[in-house]
Amino acid sequence: MVDWRGLCRIYLTEAVLLRSIPVGIVIAAGVVATSWTHILLSDHQDLVVHTYVAIDTTKDVLIGLVDAETGQRGYLISGERRYLDPYDKALERLTAMRAGLRSHLSDNEDQLARVRQLNGLIDEKLTELKDSIALHDSAGSEAARRREIENMEKATMDQIRVVIGTITEAEKALLEARQAEVDHDETRIRIVAILVGLASFLTRAAIEFYLARRGIGQEQAAATRR
Repeated sequence: MVDWRGLCRIYLTEAVLLRSIPVGIVIAAGVVATSWTHILLSDHQDLVVHTYVAIDTTKDVLIGLVDAETGQRGYLISGERRYLDPYDKALERLTAMRAGLRSHLSDNEDQLARVRQLNGLIDEKLTELKDSIALHDSAGSEAARRREIENMEKATMDQIRVVIGTITEAEKALLEARQAEVDHDETRIRIVAILVGLASFLTRAAIEFYLARRGIGQEQAAATRR
């Protein structure tokens, strides 16, 4: 049968407790602080990635519109349906990309207002492209050419580029701020690690100094009694 009281008297001495408990408290506090800083770092890194995705999606929307316009013009010039392939594929991509862009910017009301403006312009541009194609089919290439000139005077694509540029610049500014937070978190983690190590060392040194002084005092007291 194990003599727990005997084991406690041997191993759970006052010196052992003085050496372990304060250091354990310091280490536990360090673990909490380190965990907290790592959570902050992870959250800020996620925001950085989120912002990159938003910027890329904005670029993809513009590319999709350019592809749609290229396919439409190729068809108006040639009259061959195969040139509408880029147009048809761009329409499919734009549906998903527009929804994705709105989702990525849903945490920023100013950006959402720009997205609403952008979507209105995109709808207008896609309507222009669709009407020109339909007019070509019903009235011929010359009527479609005149309609295309009218549409070019509206400069809808130029307006779209301006709004997309505004959205992109706002996201880049946000990206810079979020990257600065990540850098700050990484610095904080290093500082916490250094402070925990230093606090642990100083705590242990102070305890050993206290135990040494107390041992000397006890020896002197014993010598005096003899």
